[in-house]
Amino acid sequence: MTKKTTITEKTTKKVKKQTKTKSKKQSELKDLKEQINTLDSQVKEISANLTKSKDKNVRLLAEFDNYKRRTQNEKHGLFKYSGEKIIKDILPVLDDLHRTVEVESSENENSLIKGIKLIINKLDKVLEDNAISPFNSINEKFDPEFHEALMNEDSDKDDGIVLKEFEKGYKYHDKIIRHAKVVVSK
Repeated sequence: MTKKTTITEKTTKKVKKQTKTKSKKQSELKDLKEQINTLDSQVKEISANLTKSKDKNVRLLAEFDNYKRRTQNEKHGLFKYSGEKIIKDILPVLDDLHRTVEVESSENENSLIKGIKLIINKLDKVLEDNAISPFNSINEKFDPEFHEALMNEDSDKDDGIVLKEFEKGYKYHDKIIRHAKVVVSK
């Protein structure tokens, strides 16, 4: 072998070695780029999941605040109207007493009437002290929120005016606990 052949072989080996190294580096670079792309997609996915979790937490907090507010309002309503049942039970007794006083009586029954009037006044005071008040219906426009029409009657007044009241209507605070039973003009 000659010197020239030896140098050419060495050069060829060197070039082959460099080519292998270059292709190996290119392959490693390609692998690193794929890893970077994979990691970028994972970061995006994790960021999206984090955003979804944050949104979910905000919604849950808002729902919980609404739940607390709603239950607090319900509790307030329960306490505010807690005596409603007993009041509804007392009202018919009061109505009977009112009717008894309205009946014409002889003078012998005068003391009985005075006693019943005292009871009525006491019951009216108890109701008033507990934020229960009657509302006026006669000569008012019929309103189904306040009145229950028992019958219609011909009258010279406009249609829908309350002419008579069979039973008074009552409010407990701002709530109607009994509608007035009325006769309405037609």
